[in-house]
Amino acid sequence: MRKKTAERRFKRMLLALACCWTLLLAALFLWNTRHLKEAALTLAESNARMFWQKDMLYRMWNLSHGGVYAPVTEDTPPNPHLDVRQRDVMISGRPYTLLNPGYMFRQVAELGKELTAIQGRITGFDPKGPDNAPNGWEIKALLSFERGAQEYVEHAQDDGNPVLRFMRPIETEPRCFSCHHEINMPGKVKGGISIVMPTEKYFLQHRKNAEKLLAAFLAIWLAGNAMICLMARVIQETLRKLLQSEEQQLAILETMDRVGVGLHVVDKAFRVHYANRTTEKWFGYKAGSLCFKAAHGKDAPCALCGLEQVIDQKETVHHELRWHDKVFEVVAAPIVTQDGVPAKLEVRLEVTDQKRIKEEERKAQELRKAKEAAEAATAAKSIFLANMSHEIRTPMNAIVGMSKLALETQLDPEQRNLISKVQAASESLLGIINDILDFSKIESGKITLEETDFRLQDVLERMTALLQIKAEEKGLLLHVESAPDVPEALRGDPLRLGQVLLNLGGNAVKFTCQGRVDIRAELAGQQADGLRLLRFSVTDTGIGISPEQMGRIFHAFVQADSSTTRQYGGSGLGLVISQQIVSLMGGEITADSEPGRGSCFQFTVPFAPGSAERLALHESEQVAEAAEKLLARLEGKRLLLVEDNAFNRELAAIVLKRKKLTVFHAENGQEALDFLRSETVDAVLMDIQMPVMDGYAACREIRNMPQLQQLPVIAMTANVMEGDMEKSRAAGMNDHLGKPLDEKKLFACLAKWLNAAAAPAAQFF
Repeated sequence: MRKKTAERRFKRMLLALACCWTLLLAALFLWNTRHLKEAALTLAESNARMFWQKDMLYRMWNLSHGGVYAPVTEDTPPNPHLDVRQRDVMISGRPYTLLNPGYMFRQVAELGKELTAIQGRITGFDPKGPDNAPNGWEIKALLSFERGAQEYVEHAQDDGNPVLRFMRPIETEPRCFSCHHEINMPGKVKGGISIVMPTEKYFLQHRKNAEKLLAAFLAIWLAGNAMICLMARVIQETLRKLLQSEEQQLAILETMDRVGVGLHVVDKAFRVHYANRTTEKWFGYKAGSLCFKAAHGKDAPCALCGLEQVIDQKETVHHELRWHDKVFEVVAAPIVTQDGVPAKLEVRLEVTDQKRIKEEERKAQELRKAKEAAEAATAAKSIFLANMSHEIRTPMNAIVGMSKLALETQLDPEQRNLISKVQAASESLLGIINDILDFSKIESGKITLEETDFRLQDVLERMTALLQIKAEEKGLLLHVESAPDVPEALRGDPLRLGQVLLNLGGNAVKFTCQGRVDIRAELAGQQADGLRLLRFSVTDTGIGISPEQMGRIFHAFVQADSSTTRQYGGSGLGLVISQQIVSLMGGEITADSEPGRGSCFQFTVPFAPGSAERLALHESEQVAEAAEKLLARLEGKRLLLVEDNAFNRELAAIVLKRKKLTVFHAENGQEALDFLRSETVDAVLMDIQMPVMDGYAACREIRNMPQLQQLPVIAMTANVMEGDMEKSRAAGMNDHLGKPLDEKKLFACLAKWLNAAAAPAAQFF
């Protein structure tokens, strides 16, 4: 709207300017035309005066010589009106007549009339000849002379042609008396010389000059209009830019208002020159008000103004302003107002939310750092646990294996008792190590649940077999049952379910000195998605747990009482691991106990129904039977055992040779490669951590040898973490066996790979 109004005003101003320019040139043209005409008439009058002066010069010259004699001709007869002696004379036999001034002027005028069309003659009220009698305009001229006029000028028309009528008076002087006897008074006006001069050529020249002047003025008018149009375009473009700039400024100011940016201008006297709506809403600033009075209601300025630094020192200042419950980022810069007054332009942006976000980000960053530190600590702990597990499992492999081999020999009762206790202690220690590794997996989030079909009864039977011996040793009654409505086939992770039940059942047996331990599974309900909710409970008549101790039982490495640890042993990880596994399975463990009256641990977890058709009811028996048949085929097979620990190398060799396998030895990966370049074997049992060359590098080199790409390579190592198995798989190994060695798993694995027809090297467990 402002732009259209400005354009209309500019067009009206431009039209007014063009009209003024046209009127000015028209007035100048008329004024110059008038003066040109006056100049033409003045020129004609000047020429008439020159003609009159020329005639007067002729008369004066004639008069000064007393007349001029000229031959008598038809065109120059004697003057009949001249009555003087010796008017006519004979010179050399030829007649001459005296030409007085008047007669000569008349003769010259008649000749000039034919040549120049200028008529001139002498006239008066008392002419000497009748031809010199005055006509109408000459009478008016002569009358004006009698009234004292010195000249008569008249522009008139003669037969439709413009003429100039000019007359000046003639005064008598003594020299005139010789011809004019009747005049005896010098200085008297005798008459006058009249001149009639055509002025057509002067008016023609005037018209030509006027036409040239008109052309010149038209050119000037067009040039002026062109300059006006050009300047109009320049001014219009400048005006457009100014309007655009102003609109931009207004848009910026409005945008700043819309997005909540405060803007105001304050001069050195603390008077507000401008404040947008946002600033007015925040601080109460209005144009013309004092900033400290409007914002603070004070009578003196505050320290936050900072006008001297901005206005006097002309510095741009950045600072933070806290106003009530808001935080503002402030930028102040020097400026000069339209009135030329030095002032401060200040922009205020509310950053309360940003500050809060930054503070939250700072806290989040601190949390991330703490998390990273915790993860680093967890990783370091995992590495430590993995290393400790490897270092402990390596000798444990020899202890467990050697004690088992020793028990298979002929021992006296005392020796068998001692070796049996060594084996039991080593297996207990191995259980603690496995608990620590499980806890490490849970903390690092690397524990995963399997999804497979299983029979709950099989899980309960395996658990019962492991707990029954210890229960009988303590004289306890162990009762395990499954409710009739529990489905026979379920789908889930039977291994982890059995681990939880074994942990809870083991604790119940461990902390019960007399009485019984009851383990029960029952159907607790069914969810909308078809999952079956199974409730498991483990109840004992043991020592019980006090309410104060109940809050600590699910903490890592902590038992209800430190004395309990000393009396009953244990790592304090069983309940923590069980709680985490149940949580992963979608359930929660609860405990109810009373000191001296026993405890009851319960958990409810969902299971999908299993498929009886896919479930092999006697898989373990079938596998065992198949394994026995396959073991017979292992006789005579050539194995390369790569192991740096002498005890473990000896143990493995004894176990393998008992099954009539041929065993070759290598103490590191490089020795194994050197052996394989010259000898042929059916499989390689590869340790991982060895000097010179580890098992991963050795396996990769084996896979690079074309003749050995199909050779089964089985990792046999104390590295039993999930990541260790993935590394074995990535290095090209076919299978992974953990230490201490389980003979059944060892020979089942050998039977699998040595009896598999053309087993591909990339096939993994």
